[in-house]
Amino acid sequence: MQKENRRVRITKLLLNESFLRLLSKKPLARFTVKEICADADLNRSTYYQYYTDPYDQMTKLEEDIIEEMTSYVDTIKDEPVLDYSQLYQVIKKMLDYMHAKREMFRVLLNNNGDISIQKDILTVFSEKFLPPDFKTSKDKTELLQDFIFVSNGSFGIIFYWLMIDNAESTADLAKRITDFVEDFLQSRKKRIVERGNA
Repeated sequence: MQKENRRVRITKLLLNESFLRLLSKKPLARFTVKEICADADLNRSTYYQYYTDPYDQMTKLEEDIIEEMTSYVDTIKDEPVLDYSQLYQVIKKMLDYMHAKREMFRVLLNNNGDISIQKDILTVFSEKFLPPDFKTSKDKTELLQDFIFVSNGSFGIIFYWLMIDNAESTADLAKRITDFVEDFLQSRKKRIVERGNA
């Protein structure tokens, strides 16, 4: 992807800040390009250089967030996680990123946003946490169901953490989620062994 020049980055930043301000006050379907531009103090012609409408802006904003978060996490590990330490590091890195952009995530994840950002975050989780042999696994359905259970539970904890004030540190939360995931994985392994012995 071609790097944007400074002026374009600043313009998009202004438009996205205005977009998020409006989204924090009312649903996406209830505000217009005109309102975004008035809030950003930019012309509509400038807006249309980057976005076709607020829905397009939402989609592009979410794509940018996921791309940035993935790159941020990939500085640690760009392949599936294999042990507790790696799991902790990846979760901590994701939480650090989300904490740094806490207000943005609060707006995007609340009732005025949509759930596509949540799905995209869970996709990033799946790329990091599903085992490399997942596609050839005989118990793929059960493994996927287990992953959905763990990832949605973890995401629920993260969502709550983002929405409350005076939240615990990213290190403490990462440890708690890592312990939760690790306990679940150990119980899953035990279940598989018991099934094999039966």
